[in-house]
Amino acid sequence: DACDAEVQAARDVLLVAGMRVTQRERLSAAGITTIDALAASTGPVDGVPEGTLTGLREQARLQLEAVEGAPPPVRVFNAPVLAVLPEPDPGDIFFDFEGDPLYTEGAGERWNLDYLFGMVDQDARFTAFWAHDFAEERVALERFLAFVRERRAVFPGMHIYHYAAYEQTHLLSLAARHGVGEEEGDALLRDNVMVDLYPLVRKSVRVGSRSYSIKKLEPLYMGSELRQSEVTNGADSITEYANARDLIALGRLDEAQPLLDALGDYNRYDCVSTLRLRDWLLARAEEAGVPIGAAPLEEPEVAPE
Repeated sequence: DACDAEVQAARDVLLVAGMRVTQRERLSAAGITTIDALAASTGPVDGVPEGTLTGLREQARLQLEAVEGAPPPVRVFNAPVLAVLPEPDPGDIFFDFEGDPLYTEGAGERWNLDYLFGMVDQDARFTAFWAHDFAEERVALERFLAFVRERRAVFPGMHIYHYAAYEQTHLLSLAARHGVGEEEGDALLRDNVMVDLYPLVRKSVRVGSRSYSIKKLEPLYMGSELRQSEVTNGADSITEYANARDLIALGRLDEAQPLLDALGDYNRYDCVSTLRLRDWLLARAEEAGVPIGAAPLEEPEVAPE
């Protein structure tokens, strides 16, 4: 927090989304030290490729154009990447884990409990598998994999959408931890059933926000659904879950349940947000005349900037 306050006070180029420390050093050597100077700059910078520099400059300009309280400015700069989006399928689900990284049991040899496997379908109907210890986590994993297996049998063209790599990496790590579903998890990745929207966003659009977390993108597409909740971020959810577990341990289940309900609502919202983001990206592809499902998911084409 102390470092961030100094970055903001100095209007350092580190305010620009995607800025690397090595790029900052090269910009500084060229006399460009602030986000404002970067947005106004022209010409080459030694050590920074032209395409990268163009992207950083536009990112800086978009962030400077942003108005507090309004959706951030956005530009689709590489629409062909959106061709990797699969055709929507009635079986599609939109998935999000909730986890407590500080949870452990016994001697503390294992940490992190993924206590909620949440998902919505295309109609935003919510399904949740809860786990409050490692044994229950194994059962939740088995139930989730069975749910997906049965759904794929009915909807062979379905996909599991998520935002950022957590869901994929943790699904595999959970399978390894519990010794169940490893082949199924591998197959979901190998068959491109799981679709991470984060790299598609980063490779296709620029948004006037310092962060590309899904929370920062939501003003673009959530409309009247935009979150109004006491649990507003991942850190809050960890704290609330720890409070709920303490109450459960004390036998105060009637006090714990409202906290768990709020966490379930928070998770459902994140799943709906992923659904709405997928639809927003589909709309951008349609506007640009990009046919979806026209490129392999594993290697989206990136056009030069």
